[in-house]
Amino acid sequence: MSEFGKALELSQKHIYQALPRLLSMWFDLTGVCVGRMEKDNSLQSSLQDSQEKANNLISHLIDKVQPCSFYTALPQLIAHICHQHEDTSTIVTSILKRVLEKYPRQAMWALAWLRHSACAVRSSMGDEIFKSTAKKFQRQENMDVHDLLMDSRSLFKYLIDLAKYKPVKDKTNSFSVKLWRGSSPLHAFVPPIKAALSVSHASIEANDRSKDIFPKQVPRMRAFHKDIQLMSSKARPKRITVFAVQPEYADTPAASYELSNQDVGEIHFLLKQEAKGDLRKDARVQDLNNVINRILAGAQSGAHVACQRRLHLRTFSVVCLSEDCGILEWVPNTDSFRNIVTKSYNPQAPRHSRRRRGTNLADFGYLRDAYEKAQQFYFKRGNLKKAALMFEKLCLQKYPPLLYWWFVHNFPNPHAWFEARARFTLSASVWSAVGHIIGLGDRHSENILIDTANGECVHVDFDCIFNKGLNLPRPEVIPFRLTVNMIDAFGPTGTEGTFKGSMISTMSTLRKHRDTLLSVLEPFVKDPVIDWKRNKSKQERGNASKTHINLVAARRSIKVIEERLHGIYNLRNPNFLKYKRTDGVSHDDEDGIHELPLSVEGQIHRMIAEATNNENLVQLYVGWMPWV
Repeated sequence: MSEFGKALELSQKHIYQALPRLLSMWFDLTGVCVGRMEKDNSLQSSLQDSQEKANNLISHLIDKVQPCSFYTALPQLIAHICHQHEDTSTIVTSILKRVLEKYPRQAMWALAWLRHSACAVRSSMGDEIFKSTAKKFQRQENMDVHDLLMDSRSLFKYLIDLAKYKPVKDKTNSFSVKLWRGSSPLHAFVPPIKAALSVSHASIEANDRSKDIFPKQVPRMRAFHKDIQLMSSKARPKRITVFAVQPEYADTPAASYELSNQDVGEIHFLLKQEAKGDLRKDARVQDLNNVINRILAGAQSGAHVACQRRLHLRTFSVVCLSEDCGILEWVPNTDSFRNIVTKSYNPQAPRHSRRRRGTNLADFGYLRDAYEKAQQFYFKRGNLKKAALMFEKLCLQKYPPLLYWWFVHNFPNPHAWFEARARFTLSASVWSAVGHIIGLGDRHSENILIDTANGECVHVDFDCIFNKGLNLPRPEVIPFRLTVNMIDAFGPTGTEGTFKGSMISTMSTLRKHRDTLLSVLEPFVKDPVIDWKRNKSKQERGNASKTHINLVAARRSIKVIEERLHGIYNLRNPNFLKYKRTDGVSHDDEDGIHELPLSVEGQIHRMIAEATNNENLVQLYVGWMPWV
């Protein structure tokens, strides 16, 4: 631990590797229960000394390491604010106060869910952090920031109530609300968007205290729009609109609650209440994706250098307001994969042919019955080969893919068409590689978006992670989504062209930096607040002392990820243990797991083969729509 501490004191170059690992070691050490060693006084004394030294080391680093460094680790710190070791909890609280004091406008959003936690202990500690920091600004006669911190509670409460609001009429598409007003104007708050809350990594690595680590030219919020749009999905999230102004015009009174001449545009957000999931997972996965983007941006992998610069994951801001409510940055110009396919049509098909329009392909009527009919050959009769053949005959052959034509019609300019298709292929390959590594599931056609302006692929909803998809009633037995329509959009080479090449480049980079990834992933998996394996309803929501980590499951998840970063394909199919096959395939053939590590090329080849295998696709939940 001391070596990590010295490294952080000397330089911030490896902040994203050193600090998460240091904090993880600190929390693990001080989390060991002394009471279990009552019979051995020497061990008990040694443990207490080690824990005291660890706490003293972190206390020393509070003054030596810049607050911006701790800002990058806020989720990990907030998760351990109720640590069972009292001194550790006190030190964590001190760090959070220091960060909030240094960056009140940005850090308040990260601390929002703590203040409105369902756990009374966390909620009171969150209130104490805000109030004590506000008093400091009051003593400094900085009443603007004091009022900002005090008003933040009412703003967060307003957004939480809005997320939970259920209209009287279920079919309502929009409604009007009473707008929020506080002592501080709305423009005093930084908008919870990625551009405003993300730090400048160059400033942190330069270790220059005089530089501002946040962008200055970020639009401010002037006023809320009074009309709220209800989305059509099952959870009925709300889309809210905020009028944006340039920072220099932010002090202008919000006289109008409609778009005015001084506004530079609108900022859209999605307010969401999770019934079963946990938005804190989405927030943590976005943090991980940002780390992966930094790795990809800094990688130089020989022949793939030109391609490497375009490999990244499209991310957005996710701010948790409580355990089940949050505000998400709206990703503009996007539509779901299913809707895009629905809008596609093949002009070369006969006018009245069912192969002409995507509305037939995305229809949940006939194809649902056909797909479930094919599934019965396996789930009822144990004949997986026959089930795969029936899936091919009843679904795929009758309704060929159409996504290729959407790119042709949506991007009539040849250069724009080529760039959009290339961007879609590259982004899909990165998401596929990363998704397999972290065990990202629930990749149905509504959780994958396509940017209609440039063709880029965007993934949303990260509740099903670390192979949680294998625990679903219908296990998700494929490494990622790679259906016929996606392959159709890749062009004539299909998976063998740009997709496979860029996926090899991505996986090579991830495997090369596996130590960095594991150092970041370990704190995620061991997060005491989030249960990555079970639904939120089964998590401990009471006193912080009752919250515990399933260390066995955490170690297992880390081991699975580590194996994949070494080239081992370890995605096991639980259906093989549940359903006995009658098509002459032995259990050894069914399992088909490589225990030995593969080369990058071999690993990618295996992943693509499993993702496109009809025997796997026919086992999925019908709502996943594997024919789309």
